[in-house]
Amino acid sequence: MIWEALLKGSALVTFTQGVMTLLEKTFAEEILPHRIYGTADAARIIGMDRRDVLDLVHTGRIKGTKVDGNYRILGSSILEYMSR
Repeated sequence: MIWEALLKGSALVTFTQGVMTLLEKTFAEEILPHRIYGTADAARIIGMDRRDVLDLVHTGRIKGTKVDGNYRILGSSILEYMSR
């Protein structure tokens, strides 16, 4: 009975920590319009895979510029995409 209570309490703590981490990632980062982001940063901000961001750049739904083999994306382009 004690072990069962400990397991339930542990699960609750783990769940709460996961929710807090998700909330921090969602609301803590401000997207700066003039900052230049890489595809990995843009993917983390938007909440998708890096390959999906590359697809968005290739199809023109997010504006990006290729620099030394890597795409760079302005924060304003990310904000524009997210506002659609």
